[in-house]
Amino acid sequence: MDPNIYALVLDTLNRATSQDAEVLKPAEKKLQEWEIEPGFYSVLLDVLSNHSININVRWLAVMCFKNGVDRYWRRNAPNAISEEEKVKLREGLLTTNILSEPVAQIATQQAVLISKIARFDCPGNWPSLVPELLGALKAPQPLVQHRSLLIFHHIVKALASKRLAGDRRTFQESC
Repeated sequence: MDPNIYALVLDTLNRATSQDAEVLKPAEKKLQEWEIEPGFYSVLLDVLSNHSININVRWLAVMCFKNGVDRYWRRNAPNAISEEEKVKLREGLLTTNILSEPVAQIATQQAVLISKIARFDCPGNWPSLVPELLGALKAPQPLVQHRSLLIFHHIVKALASKRLAGDRRTFQESC
C-alpha cells in the first residue's frame, strides 16, 4: 500500500472526528467517495489495527469498514469489494493486533464486523475462521482469549440467524 494513501485516509479520518462542522462535513464526504475505491478497506484495516492511533479515529475506521461490508461485500453489489481484497481483509481480521485489542468498545465493533463477514463467507469462502479462533482460544494471553470468545460469540449469533434452509443446514453441520 502506498504510504501517501494511508496518510491521506488517516488525516481524513482525523478530520472526520472533529467537532467543527466546517472540518467534519468535507471529511465525511471524502470518506463516502472513497467507499467504492479499491484498497480503501485495506487501509481502514491498517488504521484500526494500529493501537497507537487515536481511539476515536480507530472507532470511525471500524464503523466505516462495518458499513462498507453491509453495502459492498456481496458479489452482486454495485461497486463490490474485489475478491482479492476480500481475501486480504479476511486474513488481516484475525491478526494478533485485532485479537489483542485493548479498547473494549472497539473490540466489540471488530467482533460485529467479523461476524457480518462470516455471515456472507463462512464456511464456504472462509473455512479457516473457526479453526483460527479456536487456536486463538489456546493462546497464553488472557486478552487474546477473551477477544476470541467475543468474536466467536458474535459469529455464532450471526450464523444462527440465517434463514435459508441450506445455510441453516451448513451451520448445524459445522457445529
